[in-house]
Amino acid sequence: MNYLSSLLGLDSAPPKITTLPMYKAATDYESKLLSLSKSKYPTSNLKVYDVDLHDDSENFIHTVEVSSKSKSKKSNDPLVIMHGYGNGIGYLFRNLLPLSTSLPNRRVFGIDMLGFGLSSRPEFYSSLKSSDQDPQSVAGAESFFVESLEKWREEQGLDKMVLAGHSMGGYLSVAYTEKYPDRVSKLILLSPVGVPQADEEKRTKQMAKASLRFKVLIGTVRTFWRMGLTPMSVLRKMPEGKGKALVDGYVFRRMQLLEDEEKTLLSGYFYNIGCLPGSGEYCLQSILDVGVLAKEPLVDRIPKLKLTSSIGMLYGAHDWMDVDGGLEVQKRMEEAGSKNVDVRVVKRAGHLLNLENPAECNRILADLVKEKSGHDPSKVNWKSRATVDDNRI
Repeated sequence: MNYLSSLLGLDSAPPKITTLPMYKAATDYESKLLSLSKSKYPTSNLKVYDVDLHDDSENFIHTVEVSSKSKSKKSNDPLVIMHGYGNGIGYLFRNLLPLSTSLPNRRVFGIDMLGFGLSSRPEFYSSLKSSDQDPQSVAGAESFFVESLEKWREEQGLDKMVLAGHSMGGYLSVAYTEKYPDRVSKLILLSPVGVPQADEEKRTKQMAKASLRFKVLIGTVRTFWRMGLTPMSVLRKMPEGKGKALVDGYVFRRMQLLEDEEKTLLSGYFYNIGCLPGSGEYCLQSILDVGVLAKEPLVDRIPKLKLTSSIGMLYGAHDWMDVDGGLEVQKRMEEAGSKNVDVRVVKRAGHLLNLENPAECNRILADLVKEKSGHDPSKVNWKSRATVDDNRI
């Protein structure tokens, strides 16, 4: 950590978060969001609890578990879903219970990654250094999440799981599968960050044509990036009224499909988890470069995974995480003799596909879990650009 980061309080030891008013408020918002969903899916069992990781820092993983009330003799590997950067289980409120209904033979888990949501928030840098990890390295930053997920799995007594992750959760799902392939029966990535390699030539040409205003903006972003600032650290420095107004504007503008009550609850949830002490969010500069490009791109890592099952990759039709990244993975693996990458596009959705078109996202996700074969209009292939363009509606 540099001096400025210390001055801003980025390396201060966080208090016990369960005692903070923001934690209690976020818990209440999450409960109300899940209750809205539960009222629409009464045939599912819903449990919310924290899983103690039994380490010296008293860390825990906040967990939502959903299962169908229908009796089933066979129980398949559970589906475990990890959220994206800066988010938490609350933003899966339109997904967990519907998925449980579609997957009656499986438990469905949503977990808050360590240092995010309502999970414990150990100090990112010192906790990694105490375990002989370099927090500024890719491997060190990834281990913060990979090892806590593995500990959660052990504590839950799960042998294998279908692992799904959105955005940063998708990236970290790949990192987990690299180290613990025997624990993952299937991998599903929802608009994962960090797939493509950097195209320096393309970036240089874009900057040459950019306006002076845009160049100044990019320069400012790069400065903030080097300083170790995150969106949440900025939010915590804002007056409460302005911070809430900022989050309200984002949610109400972005989540057009949601009802007003859902938007209000989701905004309150996002604001309060965003204002909790910083922890896992500080992985950003260690894992990604400016421009949200991975220092170790997944396009090079996914083809090396030791999985026998197919890999699912979902993107929104208007996703700023371009589907081309998934198609490049698909192409590389097919050219290497493997046809194990199933790329799908969710129509009328962007990066937050699980909230922008939850019904279609849930349907495709359930089909991927069940490895349902046959023609599906959401399927795209690197050999046919027309197919991809048809799905951008």
